[in-house]
Amino acid sequence: MSLVKNWRFWLGLAISAVCLWLALHSVPLAELPHLMAGMNLLWLAPILILQLLAVITRAKRWVIVLSKEDRLAESFWAQGVGYLFTNVLPLRMGEPARVIVMSERCQLPVVQVAASAIVERLLDVATIVFVLVLLLPWMQIPALVTRAGMTFGAFILLACVMLVLAVKLSDRVEILLRAVCRRFPRLPQEALIARWHELVNGLAPLTRWKTALRIIGWSLLTWACSIAIDWCVILAFQPRGTAIEAAFMVVALSLAVTVPSSPGFIGVFQLVGQQALVLPFGGKYDSAIALAITLMAHIVYYFITTVLGILGLWRLGESFVHLWQAIRPGPRAQVRTSS
Repeated sequence: MSLVKNWRFWLGLAISAVCLWLALHSVPLAELPHLMAGMNLLWLAPILILQLLAVITRAKRWVIVLSKEDRLAESFWAQGVGYLFTNVLPLRMGEPARVIVMSERCQLPVVQVAASAIVERLLDVATIVFVLVLLLPWMQIPALVTRAGMTFGAFILLACVMLVLAVKLSDRVEILLRAVCRRFPRLPQEALIARWHELVNGLAPLTRWKTALRIIGWSLLTWACSIAIDWCVILAFQPRGTAIEAAFMVVALSLAVTVPSSPGFIGVFQLVGQQALVLPFGGKYDSAIALAITLMAHIVYYFITTVLGILGLWRLGESFVHLWQAIRPGPRAQVRTSS
């Protein structure tokens, strides 16, 4: 199935278009260039440094999850490739792209690397929910964000319990799989068992408390960098900006990008970032300056991650076309399940 025939592609475009219109319709467009030109450029240097640091901390966390800490450089560039694919393609294609690159570089099965990516995403959402809880005493959080945070928190708790049980009970699950394969002889028993072992290996870090503490620590550092980035962007436009406002903006954006959208989250990013400043902090931010802040945050993120992705393809000797052929939806997509 090509992308243009995928209903999720068109749904994402429609949502992005509506969100972009909502973000722009109440803002005098002639005012935006003046606001952008009035940005304090001295904040660009720390923003760029922090954005690179955020990618490095993510790369470090991933190699810890994979037990491949000698592959930090490959992890860094694979992250960049993932960002590039997410920025230019719909349906979050960056996730399978970075998994394939890391699988090839570390000579690990794709299923195991994909499982490690799932662990990463669970940690991301758990960290965001944790930040949301920390914000509760300091600000009046909109009910929609609170409900979303509670929903995601419950989902994360349930997912973590299920994944830990999957690892702890892996032997029993293997016995069950073998029994099912005996009942249905046409099933590829050895292949299914091999994929199950790869999945368990990818999820195993959740059950090793020392490793779990390390990856939680790197998750906290990663999201601290993200909050610092948005705080610097806010300060470039509003000298009285606070870390509380930046943290809430990060929380709102992180929850919002789970919604289907166009490549690079265009539209959704602008509307949610804008409203994350206007709704709870309307006395300090109007729609125009909030949109200018959000636009700059997105531009910096998009530019740096896209450049990192292009450099990553070059450094790793990968081809955009090759990876696209491997990850695109459809029967011709070919992804190796083991190395």
